[in-house]
Amino acid sequence: MVIIENIKKQKIFKMLYIFTKLIMGFAFIISGIRKLPEVQFTILSSTDNPVGAYFYAMEQTGFYWNFIGYFQILIGILIWFNRTTVASAVLMMPVTINIFLISIALNMRGTPVITV
Repeated sequence: MVIIENIKKQKIFKMLYIFTKLIMGFAFIISGIRKLPEVQFTILSSTDNPVGAYFYAMEQTGFYWNFIGYFQILIGILIWFNRTTVASAVLMMPVTINIFLISIALNMRGTPVITV
């Protein structure tokens, strides 16, 4: 326990912690904005590959796709506030796990590495 407390007091740890919160927040907000109405998520054709077909089908659900976007924006903002960091991190887990599983299922190159 003493080792962990000493690490938490180091300036580099605090900077890394803040940087990680900022990056995660921006990543979720940007991804969420891409799911808002009238915003195209990807340029992939739905007939060329399964990834394009998946995103086309998700966009066609309408409200559900938009809900995911609004949810990502909300938790992306919440992670920046100390009071809501833990709640936001807990809410990010199912989203991140889902992205990871979809990436594997659709054989997206590179994405599983990013989400792990």
